[in-house]
Amino acid sequence: MTTVLRRRSDDDPIGAYVTALGNALRGPRGARRDVTTELADGLRDAADAYVEAGMPAREAEARAVRESGPVEDVAAEYAPELAAVQGRRTAAVCALSMPATVLAWGLTWSAEVPTGGHRWRLGVLSDLTDWAGIAGGVAGCVLAALLVVSARRVVPVRLLLALLVLLCGGAVLVSTVCAVVMNVANAERIAWMLAGSTPAVALSLATGVVSAWQLGSLCRSANLAFRRG
Repeated sequence: MTTVLRRRSDDDPIGAYVTALGNALRGPRGARRDVTTELADGLRDAADAYVEAGMPAREAEARAVRESGPVEDVAAEYAPELAAVQGRRTAAVCALSMPATVLAWGLTWSAEVPTGGHRWRLGVLSDLTDWAGIAGGVAGCVLAALLVVSARRVVPVRLLLALLVLLCGGAVLVSTVCAVVMNVANAERIAWMLAGSTPAVALSLATGVVSAWQLGSLCRSANLAFRRG
């Protein structure tokens, strides 16, 4: 295996370098692909310039790679940019989905649940769920804006990612726990409503998908915010 890798490196220094960099980068796949594509184009342009000056092609590529610097150093330079991209995506997910979910459930309850009959148990948790969703959406908006500024290195990206994970993640956790407790406390009425309401069933499924999306994005941001190095 080592011999094969060495031959590939000798045959295409730029390709081997860019592949190693792609493996070292952490962040959204599309952003990593943009970085490696841009770097590969720059390295090949530099190598072409050396070839035009009379240098052999392989030597020109090797020199362009050496001048670019060690893979670890280049990956570290791109780390804040890629982390900011991931953070903006997570912030956008929370800013858009959390208030939208609160609004959708509010409309569904008002349309599907009759005003008469016994009151909902633990209704205070419903208000807490709504406020957590709104707070998470506001936090997502604010941190999305700050992460745009952080691209200029004005604010440390990892600090903003940590705040994003703690604030929006906390809002998701609070709203999820409250929803579960309320559903358990009102299991009979929830079952009755779902049995006769197609919109409520559809919204329940959509909420589950959105929650998984939120958690997945928050986990990716947390990995970049709290990982060592």
